[in-house]
Amino acid sequence: MSDLHLIIPCIPTWTPINRWLLAKRLGWPFIEGDDYHPAENREKMSTGIPLDDTDRQPWLNALEKIITDHLESGDNAVLASSALKSRYRKQLQVDHEQVRPIYLSGSYELILARLKQRIGHFMKPGMLQSQFDALERPTGTLVIEIHQPPEKIVDTIIDKLSLPATQLLLDGLMFPEAPRWRDGWLWFTDQHAGHIVRVTPQGKAETVATLDDLPGGLGWLPDGRLLVVSMTRRQLLVLENGTLRPYADLSRLASFHCNDMLSDPRGRCYVGNFGYDLHGGAEQRPAELILVDVQGECSVVADEMIFPNGCTLTPDASNLLVAETFASRITVFDVQTDGSLSNRRVWAELGDAYPDGICLDKDGLLWIAAPNRSRLLLVREGGEIVRSVKPLGSPYACMLGGNDGDRLFIASSETDDPESAKQQKSGRIEVLRV
Repeated sequence: MSDLHLIIPCIPTWTPINRWLLAKRLGWPFIEGDDYHPAENREKMSTGIPLDDTDRQPWLNALEKIITDHLESGDNAVLASSALKSRYRKQLQVDHEQVRPIYLSGSYELILARLKQRIGHFMKPGMLQSQFDALERPTGTLVIEIHQPPEKIVDTIIDKLSLPATQLLLDGLMFPEAPRWRDGWLWFTDQHAGHIVRVTPQGKAETVATLDDLPGGLGWLPDGRLLVVSMTRRQLLVLENGTLRPYADLSRLASFHCNDMLSDPRGRCYVGNFGYDLHGGAEQRPAELILVDVQGECSVVADEMIFPNGCTLTPDASNLLVAETFASRITVFDVQTDGSLSNRRVWAELGDAYPDGICLDKDGLLWIAAPNRSRLLLVREGGEIVRSVKPLGSPYACMLGGNDGDRLFIASSETDDPESAKQQKSGRIEVLRV
């Protein structure tokens, strides 16, 4: 079944730059209703003469056909239309289950100010009063006030209509983790399957290597060789000529299974570990963050960390942010020239959210996968939650990528329990347009 969503503002209520925001967020095509007015209507409006019911009928017929065609083909879409009257909306809502109207409501003054921002459109601002005069306000439908920021409007629509905020890229995985964007591919580990996988933004996937252990974090050396954490063996492996070989032994320093990892541009790696037998029900204990230098030598650069997990560097590589999962906080360090860490402090307290994988956006905000909340959180330093997104599954890690860095790739699953993950194969890679 298709799930066509029809936006019915009373008149053009969003500024031109934001009219496509909902469609872009959903990854659906956007249909501009004004594009389907016949030439006679455009000419009439361009001279400042309002349309009447007779003028609008061919236009409504064209929109009805577009909607019907989308329903028959099973394609989603967002359609913007100034369907002012009840009978107009009745004609366009050809299926009450699949066509979902939204009424974007705003004052005359606000909408007039926005109309004046439109350049070259055939409907002139002076015609606005005629549209308010013709408007029959809908009842029994979702009403959104448009004085809010566009991002808030879109978030509300997605939430109220229970729309998928993300698109599915790949599914049938056991437990995807450690997503990394490199050279046009999203790389990740399917942990309980023992696979290192990469996938294109179009969903074409291939297995790069297989471990006889749980693969954890991924990274690269400056010469392009791939690194992967061998979790239970507490090793760092390097892929050379199609074969995984030992690169660094962390077993004498890591108090339990190694976990996620970050490699910096110089080839230094920071590796976290569990600290205790999480899945075996052991009592929680602090763990170490281990530095593997460019010679493959290992040292502890931070201790007493509560499940050090996802890491990210600021663009200038001067600060390292670390998710302390079961402490519900993001910790930040100053990075010294030799890779050692100093000036440990809290970057953000996260309340009851358990941060797992993390990544920084271009504005210095931090995307955080919080699986216990089944949410992705966009957080400002200090802990302010700027945005909250519910993906299809519980998110365990995330990474920005795409040609313009405008996609957030999300590793999600219904469970992190090893045996359940193998049986359910509920792991997914999802994509959020940002």
